[in-house]
Amino acid sequence: MLLSDYLGIGYQLDENGIFDPVLDKDSHFFINLQRLKKTAIPEFMESYKNIHEHFRKIIKLLDRAERKEKTDIYYKQALAMFNFSEVNGICLGYAKGKSGAGFGSELASQVVSTAYDIVKAGVFDPEFFELLPLFQENVGADRLSDMIATLILKDIQTYTKRINSELEIDQTQYENLSFNGEFLINPYKHNDVLLVPIDILHKLPVAESWEDIDLVVSQNNALRAEVNFEVASEWNKYTVVERKSYLQREVFKDPDACKRIIKEYRSENLESFNPHDNFEYFLTKLTQKIENLSINWKTVQKVVNSYIGAKDILEFFKQWVEYNKGWETIQEANSRNREKILQRVIHLAGLSYIKANNLDMSCEPDEGRGPVDFKVSMGQDITIIEVKLTSNNQYLHGYETQIEEYGKAEQTNNMIYVLVDLGNPGKVKKVQDLHDRKYDEGANPPALIVINATRKESASRA
Repeated sequence: MLLSDYLGIGYQLDENGIFDPVLDKDSHFFINLQRLKKTAIPEFMESYKNIHEHFRKIIKLLDRAERKEKTDIYYKQALAMFNFSEVNGICLGYAKGKSGAGFGSELASQVVSTAYDIVKAGVFDPEFFELLPLFQENVGADRLSDMIATLILKDIQTYTKRINSELEIDQTQYENLSFNGEFLINPYKHNDVLLVPIDILHKLPVAESWEDIDLVVSQNNALRAEVNFEVASEWNKYTVVERKSYLQREVFKDPDACKRIIKEYRSENLESFNPHDNFEYFLTKLTQKIENLSINWKTVQKVVNSYIGAKDILEFFKQWVEYNKGWETIQEANSRNREKILQRVIHLAGLSYIKANNLDMSCEPDEGRGPVDFKVSMGQDITIIEVKLTSNNQYLHGYETQIEEYGKAEQTNNMIYVLVDLGNPGKVKKVQDLHDRKYDEGANPPALIVINATRKESASRA
């Protein structure tokens, strides 16, 4: 459930650069300090400076502490200042339930203990706290984001209040929804819904902590230079814990090495991130677009077999691509995910239809010869659908051999091959010629549906 759907405000959040959160689960993004440092959003202009000031105070306390024990008043105060829970209202991170773990007292103690050693080694730059995921066990980008969100919570709340006011998200406009003062209450997590600008977000690592730390090290010139040759040759054999332990011991507790890393980090320029580049979030927003087309399949005449049903669903998909800017979605999608996205759209297009017509639609069922993309069925009456992009090198093999094998496995002659053209007319012609030749020879070739997903000019310029 996207916030925009819950409120029924269309695409107003997207159009204003506001992250549209999924209310019933966390999205895999985090507040990135480098993006926060560059933002021009008024409420967050001082956020980065305030975060640094907080860490400078901790560093001063650790510098004055004489021992790493709670009996030392300065160490105890530093520990008290490192208290970060998850800000659940922003719906970011990896939490699968109502809330995430935040830091917790045990992890906070471990971090402060490490910070004490780094400070005593002569490093007083607050940026080393920003690099915690590189050297602290059990700390990843999501926990770093929790830390940041806690420190700038007042800024997030001020921003949310302004957006709520501008978009009229209040009790007067939404009498049936629950509010806590100026904040909407999340009906799934039962906390205040807090908004953040897309401008300060970035993607979380694919791994759920920092398991791709080897990738970070291999792509960061400064870090790579600090890993000695002997260790570099064995790096891939190290566990995540061993990698972090090495970086903590040999880099971040070495004042000269640590300062070189921080200097490089300060000069980095992280470009803005489009949340739609995240596959799962992209699909969530795509679902919203499809559902907003408001096709009422109950008004469609009842189908008599699976083949007609499959053709109806694909006709809607073709219409969406060619005349409802679906081509734009396909063209802008990450090339690695395009076919998955196509499959998802076709599945979404068919959900209401199959329900209204007592059909079944399976996505990638595997009957022994590998998975066909779709199987539409009505009892033993089966139609299979295979979808290929012209960018797929197997586009011709898919029509000539692949779908035929799937048909044999499913024991059906009802086969539909969908070729989505991204701008390769030569490939389209090859498949079309193959289809026509088979038909002229008296064979029963799979039905061919070609969908034009090339870029279109606006109607005024066409």
